[in-house]
Amino acid sequence: MATNRLAVLENLASAAAWQGIDHTMEQLLKASFKQSIDEVTAFAQGLKQQLETSNGPDNQRSVRRGVLQLRDKYLKAEETIQFYTVAINSRTTPRLAALLRACDILCIKSMQELLHPLGRKTPLVLTYVDKGVGASILKAGLRLWDGRISPVAAIKVTQHNLYRPTAIIHETGHQVAHILGWNEELALALQNKLSGYPPEVAHAFSSWASEMAADAFAFVHTGFAAVAALSDVVSGSPASVFAFHANDPHPISYLRVMLNVTMCREFYGSGPWDALLDAFKNDYDIELVSFASVPLIRKCMEALPAVVHILLRTGHRAFEGKSLSQLINPNRAGPLELSKLEYLAGPALFTSHAWIWKECLRLLALNGYKIGVGAGDLPGLYKQQEDWMTKLGFSVEMN
Repeated sequence: MATNRLAVLENLASAAAWQGIDHTMEQLLKASFKQSIDEVTAFAQGLKQQLETSNGPDNQRSVRRGVLQLRDKYLKAEETIQFYTVAINSRTTPRLAALLRACDILCIKSMQELLHPLGRKTPLVLTYVDKGVGASILKAGLRLWDGRISPVAAIKVTQHNLYRPTAIIHETGHQVAHILGWNEELALALQNKLSGYPPEVAHAFSSWASEMAADAFAFVHTGFAAVAALSDVVSGSPASVFAFHANDPHPISYLRVMLNVTMCREFYGSGPWDALLDAFKNDYDIELVSFASVPLIRKCMEALPAVVHILLRTGHRAFEGKSLSQLINPNRAGPLELSKLEYLAGPALFTSHAWIWKECLRLLALNGYKIGVGAGDLPGLYKQQEDWMTKLGFSVEMN
């Protein structure tokens, strides 16, 4: 009976919410949910038949084991469906649905720029808004709670960053690295190419490969905008900024900000990222703390230029021998090229459907850059970001 109720998907996500997602994605998700529900129902029917047609202690024990299995199967199906329907239900108002469709598009376009030239298929993306500080992803192609393979990538965008969502491009970086097998290759490259540094340095950077790969992916698409937003997310108490956990794939926050600023310096030279780093180092003065991580941080700081070279300028098998910066030029998201784009397009850049569709990733980079440096009217910049993202979301023809 519970499974039958679960099968009525309109009870879990409203019709308006379903209309807020891509039609192909809707069909994929509903088909996956139906298969999961059908498996639970078939198991329950078989168990019911066994109970009605057999007697004896052996059968009773078998039925009891089956009931426990049934409960487990149901709860796993319920958890899977609940996760997606809660995400879909975040699109219950037309404006928020449009904003999230815009985030879907930004995610898909970021992956297409890398995957299409390599002849790889880009998965669909379902973004949803939720509380918290950082974004997250449930990758397409991973096994879900119910044992089925995730048909789409589900990416959380936080409420406070909905109008500056560079973090979702970090998450699509995770998806791309998963598809191409870049994480494993990058980890090995860092371990080998940093052999001239103390062993603990090479080991640390190698263990952080997956997060640094995603940071690099966000950087090549959105430049300083991603760096400024990252700095906001990882800032906190000194204990958290200098914290090192052996099994955490995230770099030490202090080093992570320095690494991202080093990316900016590598491609853009001097700029506002230098002021950001100065402010960050002033807030978290390494000379005034005595955390256990400090010796490792000092050693790792020496290797940052080499790490950036491996991340962005070194060829990898995952990219058919090319480097990430050869496939996606970070200079297109740099201050000079963004200024040229704004000059050439003029006011139409933020109002024309054609410009918004073509340059939405660079619009994200441009507005994020201005917000990051505090240029102009900050509420006005956020309003401009909201308006063009909404226009992008409404421009998508929903089947």
